[in-house]
Amino acid sequence: MPRNNSRNSRRAMKRKKRAFESQNHLEKILISPWKHSPIVVDSAARDMLRISRRHRLGLPKGRRAWICRGCKVALRPGINSRVRVRNKNQYVTCLSCGVSNVRGPDYGGD
Repeated sequence: MPRNNSRNSRRAMKRKKRAFESQNHLEKILISPWKHSPIVVDSAARDMLRISRRHRLGLPKGRRAWICRGCKVALRPGINSRVRVRNKNQYVTCLSCGVSNVRGPDYGGD
């Protein structure tokens, strides 16, 4: 019986590792959006969503609120999103497409 199973698992591990490294690189772009053009930041947000879906990684903790799920752009408070805090809940509204997201009282302010 050939040992393709271990080879496939090694390939899968390498693929996930490369995807994780790519995700970290895109996260660095999203952390400092003022250093890059808005087109680069929005494409980084879209690519980060695409990578996490394709490789079943999920978004890094606390980064889900940075990307609009409607139009898939990076949310920059005051520029293309509105952030309101009311009754210990955080309301984030995308000004491009109007999709809103509510985070509960335990959002931690990150």
